[in-house]
Amino acid sequence: MSDAAPPPPPLFRLLLLVLGVGTVNGLSRVTLPLLAASSGAQPWQIGLVGALGYAGMLTLSLPMGPLIERHGARRLFIFGATTAACLFSLMAWLHTPWAIIAVAALMGLALPFRNVPVQTEFLAMLPRLGPAKAGWQRATSMSGMYLVGPTIAGAGIAAAGFAPVLYTAAGVLILGIVAGAGVLGRRPARQQAASGLDLGARLRGQLSFLRNDSSLRRTLSIDFVTQIAAAYFVVFGVAMAVRQFGMSRQAAVALVTVQGCTYVLMLLTGGGYISRLGRSTCYRIALGLLCIQALCFAVATGPAGLWVASVLMGLGMGIQGLLSTTRFAELMAQHGRGRVAGLSSMGPPAGGILGGVGGGLFSQQFGLQAGFLLLAVIFGLALFTTWRETEGW
Repeated sequence: MSDAAPPPPPLFRLLLLVLGVGTVNGLSRVTLPLLAASSGAQPWQIGLVGALGYAGMLTLSLPMGPLIERHGARRLFIFGATTAACLFSLMAWLHTPWAIIAVAALMGLALPFRNVPVQTEFLAMLPRLGPAKAGWQRATSMSGMYLVGPTIAGAGIAAAGFAPVLYTAAGVLILGIVAGAGVLGRRPARQQAASGLDLGARLRGQLSFLRNDSSLRRTLSIDFVTQIAAAYFVVFGVAMAVRQFGMSRQAAVALVTVQGCTYVLMLLTGGGYISRLGRSTCYRIALGLLCIQALCFAVATGPAGLWVASVLMGLGMGIQGLLSTTRFAELMAQHGRGRVAGLSSMGPPAGGILGGVGGGLFSQQFGLQAGFLLLAVIFGLALFTTWRETEGW
Protein backbone atom coordinates (compact mmCIF):
# COMPACT_ATOMS: atom_id res chain seq x y z
CA MET A 1 0.00 0.00 0.00
CA SER A 2 2.87 2.37 0.67
CA ASP A 3 3.87 2.28 -3.01
CA ALA A 4 0.45 3.32 -4.30
CA ALA A 5 0.13 6.72 -5.93
CA PRO A 6 -2.09 9.19 -4.07
CA PRO A 7 -5.67 9.49 -5.30
CA PRO A 8 -6.47 12.54 -7.45
CA PRO A 9 -7.88 15.56 -5.61
CA PRO A 10 -11.51 16.59 -6.20
CA LEU A 11 -11.59 18.96 -9.16
CA PHE A 12 -13.82 21.55 -7.45
CA ARG A 13 -11.50 21.87 -4.45
CA LEU A 14 -8.47 22.18 -6.70
CA LEU A 15 -10.14 24.91 -8.76
CA LEU A 16 -11.00 26.81 -5.57
CA LEU A 17 -7.30 26.73 -4.70
CA VAL A 18 -6.47 27.91 -8.24
CA LEU A 19 -8.95 30.78 -7.85
CA GLY A 20 -7.36 31.81 -4.56
CA VAL A 21 -3.86 31.79 -6.04
CA GLY A 22 -5.03 33.73 -9.10
CA THR A 23 -6.82 36.28 -6.92
CA VAL A 24 -3.66 36.94 -4.90
CA ASN A 25 -1.65 37.30 -8.11
CA GLY A 26 -4.15 39.80 -9.51
CA LEU A 27 -4.33 41.71 -6.27
CA SER A 28 -0.54 41.91 -6.17
CA ARG A 29 -0.25 43.10 -9.79
CA VAL A 30 -2.52 46.06 -9.05
CA THR A 31 -1.52 46.89 -5.48
CA LEU A 32 2.28 46.77 -5.57
CA PRO A 33 2.83 49.26 -8.44
CA LEU A 34 0.29 51.63 -6.86
CA LEU A 35 2.02 51.29 -3.49
CA ALA A 36 5.36 52.07 -5.13
CA ALA A 37 3.84 55.11 -6.87
CA SER A 38 2.41 56.37 -3.59
CA SER A 39 5.87 56.11 -2.00
CA GLY A 40 7.32 58.53 -4.56
CA ALA A 41 8.91 55.93 -6.85
CA GLN A 42 10.11 56.99 -10.31
CA PRO A 43 8.29 55.53 -13.35
CA TRP A 44 11.12 53.07 -14.06
CA GLN A 45 11.01 51.90 -10.43
CA ILE A 46 7.26 51.31 -10.71
CA GLY A 47 7.87 49.30 -13.88
CA LEU A 48 10.55 47.31 -12.09
CA VAL A 49 8.07 46.37 -9.35
CA GLY A 50 5.65 45.14 -12.00
CA ALA A 51 8.32 43.10 -13.81
CA LEU A 52 9.76 41.34 -10.77
CA GLY A 53 6.97 38.75 -10.70
CA TYR A 54 7.76 37.74 -14.28
CA ALA A 55 11.47 37.63 -13.44
CA GLY A 56 10.89 35.35 -10.46
CA MET A 57 8.82 32.93 -12.51
CA LEU A 58 11.38 32.88 -15.31
CA THR A 59 14.30 32.35 -12.91
CA LEU A 60 12.84 29.46 -10.95
CA SER A 61 10.38 27.78 -13.32
CA LEU A 62 12.94 25.28 -14.63
CA PRO A 63 14.13 24.08 -11.19
CA MET A 64 10.52 23.68 -10.04
CA GLY A 65 10.09 20.44 -11.98
CA PRO A 66 12.91 18.58 -10.21
CA LEU A 67 11.87 20.10 -6.87
CA ILE A 68 8.30 18.84 -7.31
CA GLU A 69 9.67 15.45 -8.28
CA ARG A 70 11.85 15.36 -5.17
CA HIS A 71 9.63 17.00 -2.53
CA GLY A 72 6.08 16.87 -3.90
CA ALA A 73 3.69 19.67 -4.87
CA ARG A 74 2.19 20.00 -1.39
CA ARG A 75 5.40 20.79 0.45
CA LEU A 76 6.53 23.36 -2.12
CA PHE A 77 3.15 25.09 -2.18
CA ILE A 78 3.06 25.39 1.60
CA PHE A 79 6.57 26.87 1.56
CA GLY A 80 5.72 29.36 -1.19
CA ALA A 81 2.40 30.43 0.29
CA THR A 82 3.83 30.83 3.80
CA THR A 83 6.74 32.91 2.52
CA ALA A 84 4.47 35.11 0.42
CA ALA A 85 1.99 35.64 3.29
CA CYS A 86 4.83 36.88 5.50
CA LEU A 87 6.11 39.17 2.75
CA PHE A 88 2.66 40.65 2.08
CA SER A 89 2.33 41.41 5.80
CA LEU A 90 5.78 43.03 5.81
CA MET A 91 4.95 45.08 2.70
CA ALA A 92 2.14 46.81 4.61
CA TRP A 93 4.79 48.51 6.78
CA LEU A 94 7.02 49.79 3.98
CA HIS A 95 7.02 53.38 2.73
CA THR A 96 10.16 53.84 0.60
CA PRO A 97 10.61 52.80 -3.05
CA TRP A 98 13.71 50.67 -2.64
CA ALA A 99 12.31 48.79 0.35
CA ILE A 100 9.19 48.00 -1.69
CA ILE A 101 11.33 46.90 -4.64
CA ALA A 102 13.42 44.61 -2.41
CA VAL A 103 10.39 42.86 -0.92
CA ALA A 104 8.71 42.68 -4.34
CA ALA A 105 11.81 40.87 -5.63
CA LEU A 106 11.47 38.30 -2.84
CA MET A 107 7.77 37.94 -3.66
CA GLY A 108 8.69 37.26 -7.27
CA LEU A 109 11.03 34.45 -6.18
CA ALA A 110 8.25 32.94 -4.02
CA LEU A 111 5.69 33.10 -6.85
CA PRO A 112 6.70 29.86 -8.67
CA PHE A 113 6.42 27.89 -5.44
CA ARG A 114 2.67 28.49 -5.32
CA ASN A 115 1.85 28.73 -9.04
CA VAL A 116 3.71 25.77 -10.54
CA PRO A 117 2.60 23.08 -8.02
CA VAL A 118 -1.08 23.93 -8.52
CA GLN A 119 -0.73 23.94 -12.31
CA THR A 120 1.19 20.65 -12.17
CA GLU A 121 -1.55 18.99 -10.14
CA PHE A 122 -4.17 19.97 -12.71
CA LEU A 123 -2.05 18.80 -15.65
CA ALA A 124 -1.59 15.45 -13.93
CA MET A 125 -5.39 15.17 -13.58
CA LEU A 126 -6.25 16.24 -17.12
CA PRO A 127 -5.92 12.85 -18.87
CA ARG A 128 -8.69 11.59 -16.56
CA LEU A 129 -10.80 14.72 -16.99
CA GLY A 130 -10.77 14.79 -20.79
CA PRO A 131 -10.08 17.60 -23.30
CA ALA A 132 -13.42 19.34 -22.65
CA LYS A 133 -12.04 20.52 -19.28
CA ALA A 134 -8.57 21.42 -20.55
CA GLY A 135 -9.11 25.17 -20.10
CA TRP A 136 -10.75 25.13 -16.69
CA GLN A 137 -7.58 25.71 -14.70
CA ARG A 138 -6.39 28.62 -16.86
CA ALA A 139 -9.89 30.12 -16.94
CA THR A 140 -10.19 29.95 -13.15
CA SER A 141 -6.72 31.40 -12.64
CA MET A 142 -7.34 34.23 -15.12
CA SER A 143 -10.68 35.02 -13.47
CA GLY A 144 -8.90 35.52 -10.18
CA MET A 145 -6.01 37.44 -11.74
CA TYR A 146 -7.94 39.77 -14.01
CA LEU A 147 -11.34 40.07 -12.33
CA VAL A 148 -11.53 39.12 -8.65
CA GLY A 149 -8.08 40.27 -7.56
CA PRO A 150 -8.10 43.70 -9.25
CA THR A 151 -11.67 44.32 -8.07
CA ILE A 152 -10.73 43.61 -4.45
CA ALA A 153 -7.59 45.72 -4.78
CA GLY A 154 -9.34 48.71 -6.33
CA ALA A 155 -12.25 48.74 -3.89
CA GLY A 156 -10.07 48.00 -0.87
CA ILE A 157 -7.45 50.65 -1.59
CA ALA A 158 -10.15 53.27 -2.21
CA ALA A 159 -12.00 52.39 0.99
CA ALA A 160 -9.26 51.55 3.48
CA GLY A 161 -5.80 52.06 1.97
CA PHE A 162 -3.02 49.65 1.13
CA ALA A 163 -2.44 47.82 4.41
CA PRO A 164 -5.84 46.06 4.67
CA VAL A 165 -5.54 44.89 1.05
CA LEU A 166 -2.07 43.46 1.68
CA TYR A 167 -3.27 41.71 4.84
CA THR A 168 -6.19 40.31 2.83
CA ALA A 169 -3.72 38.78 0.38
CA ALA A 170 -1.83 37.22 3.27
CA GLY A 171 -5.08 35.86 4.71
CA VAL A 172 -6.09 34.28 1.38
CA LEU A 173 -2.69 32.57 1.22
CA ILE A 174 -3.10 31.21 4.75
CA LEU A 175 -6.47 29.75 3.72
CA GLY A 176 -4.72 28.36 0.66
CA ILE A 177 -2.18 26.58 2.86
CA VAL A 178 -5.02 24.84 4.72
CA ALA A 179 -6.75 23.94 1.46
CA GLY A 180 -3.54 22.90 -0.27
CA ALA A 181 -2.70 20.39 2.43
CA GLY A 182 -5.83 18.45 1.48
CA VAL A 183 -5.73 18.97 -2.29
CA LEU A 184 -2.13 18.81 -3.48
CA GLY A 185 -0.38 15.47 -3.65
CA ARG A 186 2.80 14.32 -2.07
CA ARG A 187 5.65 13.04 -4.20
CA PRO A 188 4.35 10.17 -6.38
CA ALA A 189 5.86 6.84 -5.44
CA ARG A 190 6.95 6.09 -9.01
CA GLN A 191 9.29 9.09 -8.87
CA GLN A 192 11.13 7.96 -5.74
CA ALA A 193 13.71 6.09 -7.79
CA ALA A 194 14.86 9.36 -9.30
CA SER A 195 15.20 11.13 -5.95
CA GLY A 196 18.88 10.26 -5.71
CA LEU A 197 19.74 12.48 -8.67
CA ASP A 198 21.05 15.91 -7.73
CA LEU A 199 19.38 19.10 -8.93
CA GLY A 200 22.01 19.74 -11.58
CA ALA A 201 21.49 16.32 -13.14
CA ARG A 202 17.74 16.85 -13.23
CA LEU A 203 18.10 20.26 -14.84
CA ARG A 204 20.37 18.79 -17.50
CA GLY A 205 17.76 16.09 -18.05
CA GLN A 206 15.08 18.74 -18.63
CA LEU A 207 17.26 20.64 -21.08
CA SER A 208 18.03 17.41 -22.92
CA PHE A 209 14.32 16.66 -23.07
CA LEU A 210 13.66 20.14 -24.48
CA ARG A 211 16.42 19.72 -27.05
CA ASN A 212 15.20 16.33 -28.24
CA ASP A 213 11.42 16.81 -28.27
CA SER A 214 10.32 18.95 -31.21
CA SER A 215 6.67 18.94 -30.12
CA LEU A 216 7.60 20.43 -26.74
CA ARG A 217 9.75 23.11 -28.36
CA ARG A 218 6.96 23.99 -30.77
CA THR A 219 4.36 24.24 -28.00
CA LEU A 220 6.65 26.39 -25.83
CA SER A 221 7.51 28.65 -28.78
CA ILE A 222 3.88 29.39 -29.61
CA ASP A 223 3.09 29.88 -25.92
CA PHE A 224 6.01 32.31 -25.70
CA VAL A 225 5.02 34.37 -28.76
CA THR A 226 1.38 34.50 -27.64
CA GLN A 227 2.42 35.88 -24.27
CA ILE A 228 4.58 38.52 -25.98
CA ALA A 229 1.47 39.66 -27.83
CA ALA A 230 -0.63 39.65 -24.65
CA ALA A 231 1.92 41.70 -22.71
CA TYR A 232 2.36 44.19 -25.57
CA PHE A 233 -1.41 44.56 -25.84
CA VAL A 234 -1.92 45.23 -22.13
CA VAL A 235 1.00 47.64 -21.79
CA PHE A 236 0.90 49.48 -25.11
CA GLY A 237 -2.49 48.76 -26.66
CA VAL A 238 -4.25 50.74 -23.94
CA ALA A 239 -1.80 53.62 -24.30
CA MET A 240 -2.30 53.61 -28.08
CA ALA A 241 -6.08 53.69 -27.69
CA VAL A 242 -5.84 56.79 -25.49
CA ARG A 243 -3.09 58.70 -27.30
CA GLN A 244 -3.80 57.95 -30.95
CA PHE A 245 -7.55 57.34 -31.04
CA GLY A 246 -8.82 59.63 -28.29
CA MET A 247 -10.48 56.92 -26.19
CA SER A 248 -11.06 57.63 -22.51
CA ARG A 249 -8.96 55.67 -20.02
CA GLN A 250 -12.03 53.78 -18.87
CA ALA A 251 -12.92 52.78 -22.44
CA ALA A 252 -9.30 51.83 -23.20
CA VAL A 253 -9.09 49.60 -20.13
CA ALA A 254 -12.38 48.02 -21.22
CA LEU A 255 -10.52 46.69 -24.27
CA VAL A 256 -8.48 44.51 -21.90
CA THR A 257 -11.66 43.46 -20.09
CA VAL A 258 -13.32 42.40 -23.36
CA GLN A 259 -10.21 40.46 -24.39
CA GLY A 260 -10.01 38.78 -20.96
CA CYS A 261 -13.69 37.82 -20.88
CA THR A 262 -13.51 36.36 -24.39
CA TYR A 263 -10.36 34.46 -23.44
CA VAL A 264 -11.91 32.95 -20.30
CA LEU A 265 -15.13 32.06 -22.13
CA MET A 266 -13.17 30.20 -24.81
CA LEU A 267 -11.15 28.35 -22.18
CA LEU A 268 -14.34 27.22 -20.43
CA THR A 269 -16.34 26.22 -23.49
CA GLY A 270 -13.89 25.42 -26.28
CA GLY A 271 -12.14 22.31 -24.95
CA GLY A 272 -14.48 19.87 -26.67
CA TYR A 273 -13.70 21.28 -30.12
CA ILE A 274 -9.98 20.47 -29.87
CA SER A 275 -10.44 16.71 -30.10
CA ARG A 276 -13.11 16.99 -32.82
CA LEU A 277 -11.27 19.40 -35.11
CA GLY A 278 -7.77 18.11 -34.51
CA ARG A 279 -4.69 19.84 -33.14
CA SER A 280 -3.32 20.98 -36.52
CA THR A 281 -6.57 22.64 -37.55
CA CYS A 282 -6.99 24.34 -34.18
CA TYR A 283 -3.44 25.67 -34.23
CA ARG A 284 -4.08 27.17 -37.65
CA ILE A 285 -7.30 28.78 -36.45
CA ALA A 286 -5.58 30.19 -33.36
CA LEU A 287 -2.59 31.55 -35.24
CA GLY A 288 -4.83 32.95 -37.97
CA LEU A 289 -6.97 34.81 -35.42
CA LEU A 290 -3.88 36.17 -33.65
CA CYS A 291 -2.39 37.31 -36.95
CA ILE A 292 -5.61 39.08 -37.96
CA GLN A 293 -6.01 40.79 -34.58
CA ALA A 294 -2.43 42.09 -34.71
CA LEU A 295 -3.11 43.45 -38.20
CA CYS A 296 -6.29 45.11 -36.93
CA PHE A 297 -4.28 46.92 -34.28
CA ALA A 298 -1.52 47.77 -36.75
CA VAL A 299 -3.78 49.36 -39.38
CA ALA A 300 -6.61 50.65 -37.17
CA THR A 301 -7.83 54.16 -37.90
CA GLY A 302 -10.44 54.34 -35.15
CA PRO A 303 -11.73 52.63 -32.00
CA ALA A 304 -13.94 50.15 -33.90
CA GLY A 305 -10.91 48.23 -35.15
CA LEU A 306 -9.54 47.98 -31.62
CA TRP A 307 -12.76 46.44 -30.28
CA VAL A 308 -12.77 43.83 -33.04
CA ALA A 309 -9.09 43.07 -32.44
CA SER A 310 -9.67 42.60 -28.71
CA VAL A 311 -12.34 39.96 -29.33
CA LEU A 312 -10.21 38.16 -31.91
CA MET A 313 -7.25 38.18 -29.54
CA GLY A 314 -9.31 36.62 -26.75
CA LEU A 315 -10.54 33.88 -29.09
CA GLY A 316 -7.07 33.15 -30.49
CA MET A 317 -5.40 33.10 -27.08
CA GLY A 318 -8.14 30.87 -25.70
CA ILE A 319 -7.69 28.26 -28.44
CA GLN A 320 -3.91 28.42 -28.09
CA GLY A 321 -4.20 28.06 -24.30
CA LEU A 322 -6.37 24.96 -24.66
CA LEU A 323 -3.90 23.41 -27.10
CA SER A 324 -0.89 24.12 -24.88
CA THR A 325 -2.57 22.79 -21.75
CA THR A 326 -3.67 19.59 -23.49
CA ARG A 327 -0.21 18.99 -24.95
CA PHE A 328 1.59 19.64 -21.66
CA ALA A 329 -0.75 17.18 -19.92
CA GLU A 330 0.02 14.53 -22.55
CA LEU A 331 3.76 15.09 -22.15
CA MET A 332 3.46 14.91 -18.36
CA ALA A 333 1.62 11.60 -18.58
CA GLN A 334 4.37 10.24 -20.85
CA HIS A 335 7.48 11.63 -19.18
CA GLY A 336 6.52 12.46 -15.58
CA ARG A 337 5.86 15.63 -13.63
CA GLY A 338 9.48 16.47 -12.95
CA ARG A 339 10.45 16.85 -16.59
CA VAL A 340 7.42 18.86 -17.73
CA ALA A 341 6.24 20.94 -14.74
CA GLY A 342 8.91 23.63 -14.88
CA LEU A 343 9.24 23.74 -18.65
CA SER A 344 5.50 24.29 -19.09
CA SER A 345 5.70 27.46 -16.97
CA MET A 346 8.54 29.20 -18.82
CA GLY A 347 6.65 30.66 -21.80
CA PRO A 348 4.38 33.18 -20.04
CA PRO A 349 7.03 34.97 -17.91
CA ALA A 350 9.59 35.02 -20.73
CA GLY A 351 6.99 36.37 -23.15
CA GLY A 352 5.76 38.87 -20.58
CA ILE A 353 9.22 40.31 -20.04
CA LEU A 354 10.06 40.52 -23.73
CA GLY A 355 6.63 41.91 -24.63
CA GLY A 356 6.94 44.66 -22.02
CA VAL A 357 10.64 45.56 -22.17
CA GLY A 358 11.44 44.65 -25.78
CA GLY A 359 8.10 46.02 -26.96
CA GLY A 360 8.82 49.31 -25.24
CA LEU A 361 12.21 49.68 -26.92
CA PHE A 362 10.82 48.72 -30.34
CA SER A 363 7.78 51.00 -30.13
CA GLN A 364 9.93 53.90 -28.94
CA GLN A 365 11.91 53.66 -32.19
CA PHE A 366 9.17 52.76 -34.68
CA GLY A 367 5.82 53.62 -33.05
CA LEU A 368 3.16 51.69 -31.14
CA GLN A 369 1.34 50.32 -34.18
CA ALA A 370 4.61 49.07 -35.69
CA GLY A 371 4.92 46.65 -32.78
CA PHE A 372 1.56 45.09 -33.68
CA LEU A 373 2.66 44.86 -37.31
CA LEU A 374 5.77 42.94 -36.26
CA LEU A 375 3.60 40.56 -34.23
CA ALA A 376 1.34 40.04 -37.26
CA VAL A 377 4.39 39.03 -39.30
CA ILE A 378 5.54 36.59 -36.59
CA PHE A 379 2.12 34.96 -36.30
CA GLY A 380 1.87 34.83 -40.09
CA LEU A 381 5.19 33.00 -40.32
CA ALA A 382 4.07 30.56 -37.61
CA LEU A 383 0.82 29.96 -39.51
CA PHE A 384 2.78 29.32 -42.73
CA THR A 385 4.89 26.77 -40.86
CA THR A 386 1.81 24.81 -39.78
CA TRP A 387 0.74 24.47 -43.41
CA ARG A 388 4.13 23.08 -44.38
CA GLU A 389 4.38 20.63 -41.47
CA THR A 390 1.63 18.07 -41.14
CA GLU A 391 3.11 15.99 -38.31
CA GLY A 392 3.76 16.87 -34.67
CA TRP A 393 1.08 19.51 -34.20
